[in-house]
Amino acid sequence: MSKILIIDDDADIVEAIKIVLESKGYKVISASEGDAGYKKAEEEKPDLIILDVVMKTKDQGFQISYKLKNHAELSKIPILMLTSIGKETGFKFSKETDEDYLPVDELVEKPIKPKDLLVKIDKLLKQK
Repeated sequence: MSKILIIDDDADIVEAIKIVLESKGYKVISASEGDAGYKKAEEEKPDLIILDVVMKTKDQGFQISYKLKNHAELSKIPILMLTSIGKETGFKFSKETDEDYLPVDELVEKPIKPKDLLVKIDKLLKQK
């Protein structure tokens, strides 16, 4: 059973994702902001991290992803950035065009259909 860490300050989003993932047998842990999420990643060593961008600050998710990818043990954990930053700021981020700025394995705009989320998670876990 894979362990997935959700780092997002929106309790409703966390709960919705948790329900979907647990129904497929994943163990889910969560944190409501980036620093707590980073600490949980160190403690729990999840198989995958789902990370929001806008939390305590407008770019906390970017900061945490850099920290994770520069940590010797945590750098191998796939990160799925699930965010609505494009809608909030008008900026369009893309893994293909912003790879240097986005140290994540996948970037998806909210909302995402549960089926699509599961496909992306399955793909990232298989690549690991």
